[in-house]
Amino acid sequence: MDIYRKLFTHEDNFLIHKSLGLYCLGNYIYQFYNYFVYNHINLNLITLAPHILLHLSTFIFKVLPVRPIQTRLNMFIWEELRLHSMIFAYRACFSILFPKYNYIICLLTLILADMVTINVGLNGVSTVRGSHENIEKRSYYKKLIGSFFSISQIGATLICFQKEINPILVFSTLIPIQTSAFGMTLLRKNIITKDVWSIIYSIELLLVYVIWYKEYQNLNVLWLSIPIYFLRKLNISKYFIWTTYYFI
Repeated sequence: MDIYRKLFTHEDNFLIHKSLGLYCLGNYIYQFYNYFVYNHINLNLITLAPHILLHLSTFIFKVLPVRPIQTRLNMFIWEELRLHSMIFAYRACFSILFPKYNYIICLLTLILADMVTINVGLNGVSTVRGSHENIEKRSYYKKLIGSFFSISQIGATLICFQKEINPILVFSTLIPIQTSAFGMTLLRKNIITKDVWSIIYSIELLLVYVIWYKEYQNLNVLWLSIPIYFLRKLNISKYFIWTTYYFI
């Protein structure tokens, strides 16, 4: 009952967001069960529409205008995170629905994400990794985990940039995108701990590698993502990197 009161707030009186979220969770279970058991998936406009609408429904909630710097507020959702989540989720959905235009979709995603950062982001603060100054102060373990998250994010982009879209792989990149804000909400309301969420989120990322291996019998997505990660750390333009990757 206490969890119910924490999750069901006045902002979502008609349970629109929660209903869409419940559908998305059920659809993940349904699609991956069919994939691993029957090697079959059913991804089309009807099954993906709720995943698209989920992000539109988040605008019924009030969020912080910028990423919080104070530790006590760092589990609150902010505008840049909300918009970035929507942009990258739409990249996956629209790449599945319109595979012939995935390069244009992915390129527009990069541009839109940069526009959001310029307009509502904080200078020197990454949506995924946080403050660059705080990154340097982290322990070796936390830096390693942060690098894994960043490499996996690059892997998701790589999957969407493929000339021949693999629908189940692209769909698998949706899970960490669409659960991250919910995970932060559970943390903020003390329903789960940081360790629990870190394990769940890592499993979601690892699932992508499992599916890649099942599809191609290799882990090339990882071996390609690592050098791209270091190129980005050297401030090589992501537009140059991804355009080069696509055509090569």
